Amino acid sequence: MNTDVAGRVRNVQLPASKPLLPLFEAITNSIQAIEDAGENSGRIVIEVVRDASKLLPGSERHMADIVGFVVRDNGIGFTPENFNAFSTSDTTYKASRGGKGIGRFMWLAAFDLVEIDSLFGADGSTQRRRFTFCTRGAGIEKHTCTNDPGASRETLVRLIGFKEKYSRPCPKRPETIAAFIVEEFLDVFLGPSCPVITLSDDMTAQVIDLGDLFDAEVAAHSEHRSVDIKGQPFQVLHMRLYSTHIHEHRLYLCAHDRVVIREKLTGIPNLISRFKDADGKEFVYAAYVNSPALDTAVNADRTGFTIPEDGGELFPDEITMSDIRKSVRGTCAQHLAPYTAPVAQEKRERIQQFIDNEGAMYRPILKRLEAAIDRIDAEATNDEIDRHLYDAYHELQVSLRTEGRELLQSTDSEDAEFGQFKERFDDYFEKISEVNRSDLARYVCHRKAIIEFLQKQLALLDGGKYPREERIHSIVFPRGRSSDDLLFDDHNLWLIDERLAFHVFLSSDQSIKQAQPLKSKSKKEPDILVFGKAVAFSESLDVPFSSVTIIEFKKPQRKEYTENENPFVQVCKYIDEIRKGKALTSDGRPIPISPSLRFYCYIICDITPEVPPVFWTGG
Repeated sequence: MNTDVAGRVRNVQLPASKPLLPLFEAITNSIQAIEDAGENSGRIVIEVVRDASKLLPGSERHMADIVGFVVRDNGIGFTPENFNAFSTSDTTYKASRGGKGIGRFMWLAAFDLVEIDSLFGADGSTQRRRFTFCTRGAGIEKHTCTNDPGASRETLVRLIGFKEKYSRPCPKRPETIAAFIVEEFLDVFLGPSCPVITLSDDMTAQVIDLGDLFDAEVAAHSEHRSVDIKGQPFQVLHMRLYSTHIHEHRLYLCAHDRVVIREKLTGIPNLISRFKDADGKEFVYAAYVNSPALDTAVNADRTGFTIPEDGGELFPDEITMSDIRKSVRGTCAQHLAPYTAPVAQEKRERIQQFIDNEGAMYRPILKRLEAAIDRIDAEATNDEIDRHLYDAYHELQVSLRTEGRELLQSTDSEDAEFGQFKERFDDYFEKISEVNRSDLARYVCHRKAIIEFLQKQLALLDGGKYPREERIHSIVFPRGRSSDDLLFDDHNLWLIDERLAFHVFLSSDQSIKQAQPLKSKSKKEPDILVFGKAVAFSESLDVPFSSVTIIEFKKPQRKEYTENENPFVQVCKYIDEIRKGKALTSDGRPIPISPSLRFYCYIICDITPEVPPVFWTGG
């Protein structure tokens, strides 16, 4: 199969925000080459290549453009097997190390070409392989392989022609590049066989030993702790990382001092994106976990462990990944306690402030929500705090219903002791009382919010006009709807009269003939028409409703009405139309509407000279 390297490179997803990834790929290859060679004195030299031709006079030399990198190592080199794998797109040659066979294509995504010069051992002598890796054809050009007796084993990878998309955001200072490399390969520096890695920059005359940098900036801020998990010893290395380029707390599960699983650290209350030490310096946290149990359980590909994720009842003593994570997180939480405690205090103050200002409904049950408070993100917004507390409030209600059923069932037991039952009952009643107070507070706060919203709708708009009556109408009851297609809590009839919530039928902006309890041909549309529930002392047991309520809305501060628009005239006409019709009994039989049927009329408007403040009673 032929490989179109240019097409393959176009499909590489290399964000401009990560310009050093191709360099990291070259360093990874060097580390693995040293391991494959069994080299006890491994060394890697990384050279920064700059172009000073565009450097402005007087500028510092580290500001010169970076145009490439050279990575030199004394690993196994480009043996025939390695060269064959390099020449095969998406090879599985390094799958056991987590390799995907695409890393080298990142080189050509960020650089114009790559030159490789490799001295390696073959058939008892040294051979030298040279070639250029580029986007033309199959990608390999100028390939030669010759004998070079007496030469020392060494491989050079030259990344040439750094593309502007990646060179522009690339850090310029050698010490910054060195810090990025240390952060990327923390597990390598932690291992017992870390090669000597140096970064050199000829233009700035700097040579940085990355091992020394690791010892000074990382190892000096680390601490070992032991933890026993089901009889198995585990070592946890707690580390503070001060770089600004690491953006999350991490957990590393290792085998034989090499990382197998790396993941974001979660499950610890009050984690924030960056902590501050005693000197005010910001850091992120990382935990490295090693254990003989992990060494023996790592799979052949080093991509995971042959340890079950969760245990079962059959083998309760068997260690699981869930056990490991839970115990390690507990150790991490203890280590981070000096940093999370102030965060927890600040978060609790913010939650208390939210409850004082907006969430009074949670105050009676706050002591029951401790677990929920721990789960709230330390940097949560007020909306997120409200959502978490409400979810916990709902969970509390569900658990109380379950507890209540269990409490009632316990009274059926002959062995039930009154003293124990009373204690459980008192505790349950206390919790129920707290929840009821919370419900009342929520009810009051909800109504307060609706009233405040209504008041805002009565104010002048930006254009100097008042809102139309539809706005007020929709707050009380949605327009074009009836009680048959709206939930009990989805309206605010209580704004007018609490009793209106309990009715036989209600229609909003619908014609009188659509009202279910009536037989009428009238096309007139009251704003809201309510048929009250029949009562036991009604004239007839078959009467479907005991009263009719008519609600009419008018635009705020309306000052002009025609005779037909006068709300008093309108409600009188609605009454006449209803009386012309007949009431329908429960079995659908029409009966005359009683002359004594009561009508209650509400006109929602501002009192103006055109609408005088008079009392009117329908005849």
